[in-house]
Amino acid sequence: MIYEYLDIFISGLTIGSVYALMAVGLTLIYGVSRAFNFAYGSFYSLGGYIAWIFMVAIGLRGGYAMVFALAVPLLMVFGYLTEKAIIAPLRRRSDWEVKVMMITLGLALFMDNGFQVLFGPRMKSLPPIMEGVIVLGEVYITKQDMMIFVLSISGILAFRWILNNTRTGMAVRAVAQNPNGAKIVGIPKDKIFAATFGISTVMVGIGGILLAQKYFVSPMGGWDILVKSWVITAFGGMGSIRGSLYAAFLLGMLEAFVGYWFGMSWVLFALFAVLLATLAIRPQGLMGKWG
Repeated sequence: MIYEYLDIFISGLTIGSVYALMAVGLTLIYGVSRAFNFAYGSFYSLGGYIAWIFMVAIGLRGGYAMVFALAVPLLMVFGYLTEKAIIAPLRRRSDWEVKVMMITLGLALFMDNGFQVLFGPRMKSLPPIMEGVIVLGEVYITKQDMMIFVLSISGILAFRWILNNTRTGMAVRAVAQNPNGAKIVGIPKDKIFAATFGISTVMVGIGGILLAQKYFVSPMGGWDILVKSWVITAFGGMGSIRGSLYAAFLLGMLEAFVGYWFGMSWVLFALFAVLLATLAIRPQGLMGKWG
């Protein structure tokens, strides 16, 4: 029994690492712009479909290394241009945060229906990033899960390095902490907003590539990810990257054990129950602060 629970723990750790990568991206957008991106789940599906095109439809040589090399700049450009085209014009209007939620909801519906027209309603599968199993006593770890965990953590560490060691990253932090002060010292807020949107698109798109190997890609599959990312962001504390990391791993574990004990249909119920209980005790979330 103990080995069975260890297998579930490893599965939860793997899922939690990907959720952490994606939740950090959503937290980044909210932390900088104070607006919620309802198209976030559709960007997740976009990453999965880009990988499917390269790996399956085209049969690109070079495997996943080439897929990531091509997908990352494509996702970055897509996110950057999306922000410039449909979100930046709204920031000059009153109550622009609400308008951003409405227009990104429309974008999500447009993208999901576009996926269905282009790729059909059936789920698409991706080959595993690495085949084989690592045996540690009576514990079995698939090399696929190991690589998913390593790549997710690598993505989070790369994001942290960008925030702490690049001019763009430090500008993002400045805008998130004090938008007016950042503008006074000459930081171009419009470019930072667009760059933030692009970075978050890369993070959730990579999550889509990683999880598509385990759960397939479907036109409407991003909504489940959007809900889970929102739960993690609220549970950890709106705008708190550290809180999102803690919450992602905790809820990844919860999903793995609830799915094992009661079935996957109970996972969202359990996530929302934990979220509501947490917010009832600590309304600002695990690591959030009062605004």
